[in-house]
Amino acid sequence: MKILRRFRRMAVLLAATSLVTSGCGNDSNPASPQPQVMSQESADDVVLQTTFTLQFVGGDLEPILESQPLAAESPSRVRPARALFDTTYAWNGLTYEATRTYYDALDMALPAYGPTAVRVHWTSRASGTVMGERDTATVGRNAALDLRGIQAGQDTLRLDGTAQDTLLSRFRSFDGTRTRYFYWTSGLTIANVRNLKSTLQTGFRPLSGTVTLVVSADRLRSNNRTDVETHLNVTVVITFNGSQQAEVVVDGRYRYLWDLDTQNVTRV
Repeated sequence: MKILRRFRRMAVLLAATSLVTSGCGNDSNPASPQPQVMSQESADDVVLQTTFTLQFVGGDLEPILESQPLAAESPSRVRPARALFDTTYAWNGLTYEATRTYYDALDMALPAYGPTAVRVHWTSRASGTVMGERDTATVGRNAALDLRGIQAGQDTLRLDGTAQDTLLSRFRSFDGTRTRYFYWTSGLTIANVRNLKSTLQTGFRPLSGTVTLVVSADRLRSNNRTDVETHLNVTVVITFNGSQQAEVVVDGRYRYLWDLDTQNVTRV
């Protein structure tokens, strides 16, 4: 019996020692911040960075639209894509390297734009620093886009594609009272985004379609990449309906309206 009591005491001491050691280990080697349950405040941060990230698509879309005649223009403006990243240009602080390939209705590659072209495939990579009224960010991105309906007689363009973006950004919070720091990576999917050619002169205002972002983001305490306050994993869906306002849904719960003209975002 004495042996049994001693064994029990030893087991209790070992368990207590294990708990103390475990506690000390956690204090000296703090675990990485766990993904945060999405709050209104975090959703506000995410929607601001989402609309900021989507503006980079304009750095691809504008040159695509300008690089071939969408109406009665001379095809002499178009240069055939002869080499990888044959076009280099600057856009809002970013340097883009891009290439394009035209395809006919049988999905055969063409040497240049012509009357049989129905689609242009565009790939790009971009990097640089973007400065705006609310945001400043160091950006790296890669994109692959398909624009259909470029042939004469078609009144609507259709945009599909993907992009991967990495941002180290500083921006003002939704209420404008605080400074936020984010390290943000996202995978973006554009699906069936349609726009009338006749409205392109007044801005890109899609009739339909969605953009989905799968985001992994560290909210930082400072502009130090390793100074992580919390981590966010979230999916964001933007839906277009032909109006000036696109709907943005963060984490399936938090809803916003994004003004495509002013870039302002409001809660719903």
